Amino acid sequence: MPNGRSRRVWVGGCAAAIAIVLFVTLVLLKPAMPDRIVLLTGPEGSAYHDLGTRYAEDLRSRGLEADVLVTDGVRDNIQRLTSVENAVAFAPATAGSRSDTSPESDLETGHLVTFGSVGFEPLWLFHRSDLDVARIADLAGRTVITGGRDTVSDQVARRLIRSHGLVGDVVLEPRVRQTAESLVDGFLARTIDAAFVTGGPSSPVVKALLDANGVRFVSFDRAEAFAALIPGVTTLRAPEGVFDLARNVPPQDAHLLSTATGLVASKGIHPAVVPMLLVAAENVQQQTTVFVPTARFPSPDHVTLPLDAAARRYFSQGKTGLTKYLPYKVTRFLNHLGFMVLPILTVTVVLLKLLPTGLRIWGQLRLIGLLKRLEAVEKAHAAGADRAKLLAELDTLDRASATMFVPRPVVHDYIDFRQFLHDMRERVE
Repeated sequence: MPNGRSRRVWVGGCAAAIAIVLFVTLVLLKPAMPDRIVLLTGPEGSAYHDLGTRYAEDLRSRGLEADVLVTDGVRDNIQRLTSVENAVAFAPATAGSRSDTSPESDLETGHLVTFGSVGFEPLWLFHRSDLDVARIADLAGRTVITGGRDTVSDQVARRLIRSHGLVGDVVLEPRVRQTAESLVDGFLARTIDAAFVTGGPSSPVVKALLDANGVRFVSFDRAEAFAALIPGVTTLRAPEGVFDLARNVPPQDAHLLSTATGLVASKGIHPAVVPMLLVAAENVQQQTTVFVPTARFPSPDHVTLPLDAAARRYFSQGKTGLTKYLPYKVTRFLNHLGFMVLPILTVTVVLLKLLPTGLRIWGQLRLIGLLKRLEAVEKAHAAGADRAKLLAELDTLDRASATMFVPRPVVHDYIDFRQFLHDMRERVE
């Protein structure tokens, strides 16, 4: 084979191989860092759903797409973590605690980790202002609305009613996907006496009820006792007038109950997602903190599930790596380039460099095999074998050598073989 053609074939083959590798790794192979996550929240109108919507907006603004998935509550969130890819669930920070008596505490959580607690979710007891409701005991004989079954508001409400010995005296009516408008209309139409609601004061449902005429909320005068008796519950204090200075809401310092909200995911979720979510938690929390005392969130405290390694690193070192300086999409591309594309491309280049050596060895082995057959013809001719059979074998060797690919390093050996073959044919003929 001429040297010029061989060089062109070699260069073209290498370029094609590198192009194929780049196409496969950049286009067909999916980067390890996900470009989208799913936030498992709760029913529409719930505190977790409102929180998930805020998180999704913050994540999208920083380059990570987030889908907000409406669920039936905490139990549904935890169950779906095993079936939804790249999913992160909102759940009480005490989820998985065996001392917890909530319905989700019997779920298998050995495969789950937490990113920490991301904020308090206040529990409000709203009631019609024409009703004398100052304590939980005043709910006797009333029908009280809660969130959907297994939501935080429904769980804590049932604990409060049970701890006051009011089971049977108070009818708790879980309602799924309650909107701010439907609750306000129910209070004004006197079809709702009272309702347990969770969420920050800026969440749509709570804000609408705080602004509604004829609706008030209860300040829990024994909040410290409730927090001591109910696992996962803590107390918050709302200073006088903090929700509406003009109307002086609340008219005096109010005491509320609250649960700590945690972010939960399956083990193995990509670590790059964790700081993105914790930064979102910090940004959202800065907009909603009006209570005293104000704990700093996100936090590694108030959790019972194992803390994810990336979350532990975030709490100890802060935001690290490229995501500290670059948008998530750019970091994702560079991560894919550095951890997948470049190593594969490097291996490809090394293999291409080794290919000539492999071809040389392959060509030499082919020629050695042909030479052995030619040597057998020579010995048979010396022993007086049939000339027609010898010529037929020489024709076979001629066709085999004429059509074989000849690597450049063995061209000289190939030419020598062809000359030996020609000389042998003359001798036989």
